[in-house]
Amino acid sequence: MVRRAVLAALLWTAAPCFATESPVPGVLKQFGLLGTWAIDCAQPASADNEYSIYAVSASGEATLSYARGEPYRDIVYAIRTAERAATDRLALQVLHMPERIPVDLVLLKEGDAVRVWSSHTSDGRMLVIDGIITGDGKQSPRFRRCAR
Repeated sequence: MVRRAVLAALLWTAAPCFATESPVPGVLKQFGLLGTWAIDCAQPASADNEYSIYAVSASGEATLSYARGEPYRDIVYAIRTAERAATDRLALQVLHMPERIPVDLVLLKEGDAVRVWSSHTSDGRMLVIDGIITGDGKQSPRFRRCAR
């Protein structure tokens, strides 16, 4: 009888852990973001043809990786939060790995393409404003889904 009471108490205290499971994978899937996207899927990754990969591990960890091919290293972010900001926008809070630098992004879905609409670091430095990259004044690139 005591064993059952202890087991029940353990399960009761563990229940909040299950209730707070991250909704990030579901939000990414609902927005249609999971998978590989590229500026031009027919060409290999390069400095001018970046690939973005949105993935969820078996343990439920969501990541965003940018690949530019050799000689560059992939840029990897852990996706901490994801929520719809509008029907065509998704707000993400990501951590640049391995430094764990927080960055807030808003992605804009335009038909079959996705691009960064806004991006800023936790210290307020704006990287992209209304789809324009602050460093060079160019529009953020449009990524299209690559074949599965």
